[in-house]
Amino acid sequence: MEMSEKINALAEALAKAQGEMKNAVKGCDNPFFKSKYADLAECLNVAREPLSKNGLSIFQANEGIVETSKLAVTTMIMHSSGQFIKVTSSYPIQKNDAQGFGSTLTYARRYSLAAALGLAQEDDDGNSACAPEPKQDFKAKNKEQKPKAQPQSTGDKFVKITPQGDIVVTVANGHDKNGRPLAAYKNIKDLTIEELEKMVTIPQYALAHTAIKTLLEEMGQTA
Repeated sequence: MEMSEKINALAEALAKAQGEMKNAVKGCDNPFFKSKYADLAECLNVAREPLSKNGLSIFQANEGIVETSKLAVTTMIMHSSGQFIKVTSSYPIQKNDAQGFGSTLTYARRYSLAAALGLAQEDDDGNSACAPEPKQDFKAKNKEQKPKAQPQSTGDKFVKITPQGDIVVTVANGHDKNGRPLAAYKNIKDLTIEELEKMVTIPQYALAHTAIKTLLEEMGQTA
């Protein structure tokens, strides 16, 4: 931001002008963001008379493309005393064509004007010029991106069938620091013959009894 050595007269006049400015009418629709906004012409209409009445004027200039894909616009508020405030801002160009350039320039001028004069406004079509993409149906997007449910193990606390089809059972697994017994799941294929023969007689492991008997038969044993 640049300014004259003194801005006291400008500041006083701008304060009076802002007090006389009416709200800009948001008469334009933004289909992407489903909102209304006041266009550049409306902002100028609201500001022109209060500024002129208080010895103020606005000047805006297109400074061209900067940083490869940004458009720079300078907005200057001038007072009849010669005092001034000048601000240069840059805005991303969404589309690399004449339409995209024009849309960004219009947005940049209106946004800079509103910011300099303190005009309240809802963000607008400029969003389509400066935002990467319009709003999307986030419910649909989230639905598409929602990870597929992972297959869960079935069974009970004594016997479980894993998504891969393995049968695991709870077995003693030592004790905790307080001497209480601990248990862990173990694949029946990793159990000893003695463990299998004992387990096939325990009702809590009923879900695994058929598989255990089959496994014992394959091992040449009878339950």
